[in-house]
Amino acid sequence: MAKTPSIEKLSRDPQWLKLYRYHSVGSSNDSTVTNESWFFHSDGRQDPLKELEEAINVLSHSQDKRCLFPARTLFLKRKGLLKEGSDTCPKYEYFARKLQLENIWIVFASYYVNNPSSAFGHTLFKIEGKGNQQNDYLEYGANFAAQTTTSNPLIYAILGLTGGFKGNYGLLPYFVKIQEYNDSETRDLWEYKLNFNEEEKELFLAHLWEMDQAQFDYYYLTENCSYHLLAFLEAIRPELKFTQKMPYFVLPSETLSILNKEKGFVAQIKKRPSQFNIVKRRFENLSPAAQDYWTRTKDYHPAPSLSSTEKANYLDYTIDYIDLKFQKDLYKEAQAGSKNAKITQIKREVKLERSRYNEPSIKITPRLKQSPERIHPPRTLSLGYQWRQYSKQGLQAKTLHKNTLFGYRFSFHEMLDNPEGAPTWSELIMGKILARYDEEVKKVYLDQFTLFRTHANQQTLMAPHDLSWLVEMGARDHLFSEHHDFGPYVKTHIGYNWQNSKELFRIVLPFELDYSSRNSYIKSNWKLLASPRLSYYRYLTKKLRGHIDVGAMWRSYQKNKTSGFLESAFQYDLNSYFSLEANSFLQKKLHRSTFLMKYYF
Repeated sequence: MAKTPSIEKLSRDPQWLKLYRYHSVGSSNDSTVTNESWFFHSDGRQDPLKELEEAINVLSHSQDKRCLFPARTLFLKRKGLLKEGSDTCPKYEYFARKLQLENIWIVFASYYVNNPSSAFGHTLFKIEGKGNQQNDYLEYGANFAAQTTTSNPLIYAILGLTGGFKGNYGLLPYFVKIQEYNDSETRDLWEYKLNFNEEEKELFLAHLWEMDQAQFDYYYLTENCSYHLLAFLEAIRPELKFTQKMPYFVLPSETLSILNKEKGFVAQIKKRPSQFNIVKRRFENLSPAAQDYWTRTKDYHPAPSLSSTEKANYLDYTIDYIDLKFQKDLYKEAQAGSKNAKITQIKREVKLERSRYNEPSIKITPRLKQSPERIHPPRTLSLGYQWRQYSKQGLQAKTLHKNTLFGYRFSFHEMLDNPEGAPTWSELIMGKILARYDEEVKKVYLDQFTLFRTHANQQTLMAPHDLSWLVEMGARDHLFSEHHDFGPYVKTHIGYNWQNSKELFRIVLPFELDYSSRNSYIKSNWKLLASPRLSYYRYLTKKLRGHIDVGAMWRSYQKNKTSGFLESAFQYDLNSYFSLEANSFLQKKLHRSTFLMKYYF
């Protein structure tokens, strides 16, 4: 086919490039689709013009190819380069009838710190069908995910960060994702309805069919589920330019912010609370007498002394509790169809008793103020000043060191950051660096590099306390060694916490193990530290947060191995992008005070 200016111009059309996932590499193009079978031309992955010419040629003569690639067929028809015809594609037509696409939603499954692959959340499409009356159990989900080949967390991290997994789209009933995220993993689902016209919905459906055949290299921090969903939306409406607005490292919560900044694109926001949160809220709505009766007896049927309203609320609670506590048993019993379905029978009896009361069920209203698109930007730059005063081993006089501090955090959230839209009483950090310029010796030191830090304070339905745990790894200049000894470290703690929406109290036992080629008054290069402590965190106002730690510290590398300590920190938000932090650490021979200005971006 002869090259004409119109064909050359069309090969640079943003929608053509986005449908193929072309992106600029220097002066040329390359597609993120990796399987060659997805392209018509042998050079199609790098050459949009050759691919366009071959697409016109193939699709003009092959009905089978039109059915296999309906999105590019529709694009070329709309550009007048393919003749309209009575195309019959039974498989695609069945696919379209099954979905009955009416509305498109992006769904965010909230943070799940117990699983490293889900710690930052997950996004997927929800396809709302015509006439389904927004019944989630009749909808479909379109998911982009890695084809994982290992369950080993270390190998998973390495392969996930380096593109060692393949990624692709998959279609499945939406209730499967509800069961996985909402019920099993106690994750809230946030749903964002997108504003598309009918022509765009037609192309969306055709492109979804086409993308089922595409494969990509999966990168956990860059070309992940969120990146590919936003790239998909760009293919339908290229002027959105989402990928240009995304940072190099893509977090699911950031994609929600990008969506919501596009004026008029998000038509509606809904929240589907996790089964855990539903049960927790139902328990909170019980009267004190009903709460006391359940706590003492764990009886699924209410006490006779309760009023009709109290009994109705109690039964609503126990029905949801059974769904949460025994969801796997209920599923197995439903699959087996056994007459000895014990849990199913108990639930049936409770529901029968509930039907005797006319009182309406209390509606569990989602708390939209915690919606994840409201979260602060994940990266921070820090500039500050620090005073360190300590007396070295065998000396009475204290030495004062003044330091100018520089810090950078790649992601994502620390306990004293603004909690709006963030995981509750949790920390998720990757790639945090702190350096200092020591004014006394006129040198710059790398104080600490945090590779990752995962810190969770879990909560139970009714118990006053639950597990606290932390895992952290990186390299640092060990502060308590009294000289520079930069080396790798690991840190962990385990304990219990008591919490509500405003405050957290915990008692934990941390252990820290450092290694460096220099030692401090000991022969071993290994340094072990243990510091049992009590911690109190408090959201003092909407802009001010603080915490205080008190405890004892045992060190393997100093003669005076044990001493008490007091640590405190406060952070105040100047606005959405700037915060001030002040923290101090006080021990028998050491006093450290730090002031930081933090910029979030």
